Amino acid sequence: MTNSDRDFLLKSLEDGRDAFLRAVAGLSEAQLHFHTQPDRWSIADCIAHIAIAEERMFAAAKQGTPNPNGVSLPPEKDARVVAAVVSRERKVTAPDGLDPHTRFASVTEARRHFLNVREGAIRYARECSDDLRHLFAQHPLLGEMDCHRYLLVLAAHPARHAAQIEEIKSDPAFPKA
Repeated sequence: MTNSDRDFLLKSLEDGRDAFLRAVAGLSEAQLHFHTQPDRWSIADCIAHIAIAEERMFAAAKQGTPNPNGVSLPPEKDARVVAAVVSRERKVTAPDGLDPHTRFASVTEARRHFLNVREGAIRYARECSDDLRHLFAQHPLLGEMDCHRYLLVLAAHPARHAAQIEEIKSDPAFPKA
């Protein structure tokens, strides 16, 4: 991994984490469990989803394998990948197994799990000596991609849901406390 690849990846991982933490800071139980519509996720659901997805995506990205026919994303497109993941213009349904469920006993446990996995991803990005643009893994929605791009998707995913959380907070019926 080049130094510029590593720097951009680390910044993206930290920015995604920080956007998520800002979005969920100081929320009450009523706010965490508020649904804008019965079939829409609450903030608590978003937190559980992020924790589950973080774990699965990081595991997949670390297990990438060479593919002589794989097409790596050029570095000049990295910022566009991050922006596309964060954008809420296109709504996406979570893949099977990544929808929120009762895996975590509490929102606090889900948040802590996310942070532990994210710290592992940051450590991995800091220490990795592999050329991640030449290792490939299967993403459940986006198909096969190089592991550098996979980690960029992982990095930006919480920021996408931070934007979703802000949409929930802007609902007129959102609890004041």
